[in-house]
Amino acid sequence: VYVENFLQTVYTFELALRLKKNGKRFFTSFEGWNYLDFVMVVCGAMDLWLMPAVHGIQQLLFDKAHHQENTMLQGVFRILTLMRLVRVLRLVKLLKMVKPLYRLLLGVMESVRAMQWVIVLTMLTLYACAVVFTNLVGKGLVTQGEISAGALKSFGSVPRSLFSLFKLMNGDLTVVEPIVGYIEGQLLFAGFMVITNWAVLAILTSVVSDNMIRTSQKANDEDERKIREEAHGHRVRRLRMLFGEIDQDGDFCISTSEWQAILRDPGMRHELLQATGLTEDDVNMYFECLSEDCEQMSQARAIRQSKMGSSEMQMDYYSFIESMKDAGQLADKRSVLQVTSQLRRLENRLEVMMHSNNMD
Repeated sequence: VYVENFLQTVYTFELALRLKKNGKRFFTSFEGWNYLDFVMVVCGAMDLWLMPAVHGIQQLLFDKAHHQENTMLQGVFRILTLMRLVRVLRLVKLLKMVKPLYRLLLGVMESVRAMQWVIVLTMLTLYACAVVFTNLVGKGLVTQGEISAGALKSFGSVPRSLFSLFKLMNGDLTVVEPIVGYIEGQLLFAGFMVITNWAVLAILTSVVSDNMIRTSQKANDEDERKIREEAHGHRVRRLRMLFGEIDQDGDFCISTSEWQAILRDPGMRHELLQATGLTEDDVNMYFECLSEDCEQMSQARAIRQSKMGSSEMQMDYYSFIESMKDAGQLADKRSVLQVTSQLRRLENRLEVMMHSNNMD
């Protein structure tokens, strides 16, 4: 009783804080957990505090006979007692808050889904073995024509054999006592145990383990993906603020002088290295690859504009920010970036050389 009153007090205090914080949004958000918590706390308060008070007042004001005839009050007591069982659903909410337990629950649920065909295989195996045991043991073919009362009780029909073999599969060896005294019965018993305990149960264990491992790995990958996305979003915001502060002309491009200004300033350099998670040599390598493309594309851009009359995209500091995404992952984007930069340099030089040859 003391534990229930303590828990009810905690739930009531929690609900009061949530009502004060959210106000009308507690009921208008249409969140199922809010309604569940409200109903649970109200019913618990009525069951533990209000109804006993009403019961005591009736005992003081009315006679005992009138109190016994009040069946409606007893029905209310029963309903409120059943409503207190709703508190079990809070365990689901608790499991979602504790990630290891929630992942374990997901693994169990996925394993149950995958077990359906293993269960079908087990039932088919038990049925086939029940038919065999009924004809060999229940009719005395294994026991040389002697049918004992125990054999008839356990294997006299297919339903009896099915239940007896299910018990045997779970470790009850008493059902095979009528046949273990015969060589044929021993072989039959050994064959059944190999098929069921070694094969079917091994398949069941492997299916459950594989699904739990796969589900846990999927949950871990999802959590890591969310962490990477949050870290990249935070990095983008920091770099945009940093580059926006140094980009005085507002052309969304960082020149060599602006880049050197960032590296000379201790605060900006520290912010740049912290936001990117790279060393100074690494960020210089990024800048050289990306900015050198812009410098070497200037001549080729003028040639393309004279030929096609269209402008090419410029490499701005948003390209630098985007190149930070997935940096350091297995794809090794730095190496790909270097290769791409070299190919563009070669393309620009070839265009300049071809244009020079055409002019000559």
